[in-house]
Amino acid sequence: MPLDYHRLKAHAFVPERQAYDEDDCILYALGVGAGLAEEPMLGEETQFIYEAQLHALPAMAAVLAYPGFWMRDPQHGLDWRQIVHGDQRMRFARALPPRGEVDCEMTVSHIADKGPGAFVVTRRTLRDAATGQELATIEQLNICRGDGGYSGGDPALSDALPAPIGAPPTSPPDHIVQLPISRNQAALYRLNADRNPLHVDPASARRAGYPQPILHGAALLGIVNRAIQPQLSQRAGLRLTGLDLRFMAPVYPGQAIAVSLWHQPGGVALACRQGDTLCAQGSAAWIQEEQ
Repeated sequence: MPLDYHRLKAHAFVPERQAYDEDDCILYALGVGAGLAEEPMLGEETQFIYEAQLHALPAMAAVLAYPGFWMRDPQHGLDWRQIVHGDQRMRFARALPPRGEVDCEMTVSHIADKGPGAFVVTRRTLRDAATGQELATIEQLNICRGDGGYSGGDPALSDALPAPIGAPPTSPPDHIVQLPISRNQAALYRLNADRNPLHVDPASARRAGYPQPILHGAALLGIVNRAIQPQLSQRAGLRLTGLDLRFMAPVYPGQAIAVSLWHQPGGVALACRQGDTLCAQGSAAWIQEEQ
């Protein structure tokens, strides 16, 4: 069954609710490599992996009340074996507590026919279940490499996509943070909700065109969150409000990542490289809250 634009766009996702606690925060932090690095710029990461003084990484909002690998459901008409994460944009309305209960609603906001592939964008809103206050919004673009051509050339069946996430400056970066990625990083991150076999099964990875399982894009987002935490810790009351990342090339577990940072007003531009390969680029934004 091919992709049906109207059916997919109108799909009503069941709202998700999740209670989470310190163990979930620690599992997420370990899934994005907290505690692995001997990087002086990162300093201590104990606050993300020790329950007595725990802080939740903001990017953890991406996995809370997550519906799982929903694109695998045959009703959506998608070739799930050919789907990869294209980019992710997150907006944080307030700090994420280390325990709580959250509700999440999701919609398909954009679908675009791009010839050999299709782009499908989802938007999730995460709220505190007790107060109804918004915690975060998560916009995710997936590249469905086997589902292009569904529109038959009809422009009414292909949406205009959000503006691309921009490139960082061409000048030398202000900082470069070197971060190790363990060989089992993707296998560990899968426990946070995304069970796509592409990230753990060599045969599935080869069928998708990769020589070995690749790291989740959302896991790289969490690794980037760790890389910018020292910038946030420099001043009391500085809070992350946005994190955008465009994925350019696969990241392989077992090989280190270099995160380059360029200071900008109210945040940083950034790029990630594994060896000589540009894997991702994007930006982070923060605000100074009153004490």
